[in-house]
Amino acid sequence: MAKLNDEQIHQAFAPHLHPGETLTHWAFGVKQPSILLMLPLFILAVLPGLIATLMLTKNYLIGLTADRFVVLRVKSISNAELKEVVEYGLNELRNDAVKTSTGPLFTHIKIASETKPFAAKFHRAFSKGNRPQAMAIAEAISKSA
Repeated sequence: MAKLNDEQIHQAFAPHLHPGETLTHWAFGVKQPSILLMLPLFILAVLPGLIATLMLTKNYLIGLTADRFVVLRVKSISNAELKEVVEYGLNELRNDAVKTSTGPLFTHIKIASETKPFAAKFHRAFSKGNRPQAMAIAEAISKSA
């Protein structure tokens, strides 16, 4: 399965950018169902567990501009068909509602908002630039104002 490339990702963001606005960073991430939910299906049989995991996994492209953090929920790792768009002004994110962390494999970003919650993890293996891009976005949205 081919992954999204830079051109496809920039095309996915283009309609959601304001006039004169530039995408400075982007990353691909996922939110997978809890392992406690999937474990019984994997125990029964691998195939139902795999199918359920694929169906319940949410795929995200996140982007950063000078003023906004934009989240695009897309169909899959290889298909940028849009399912949902959520936007955050950077000024509304620079508070305790944003939690980020970076480990050996993933950069995690979580926004605890009552109206627009978001959580996903960004794997370093998606592309050569996914990890540094996700880390740059995490740093930008978690800074104090």
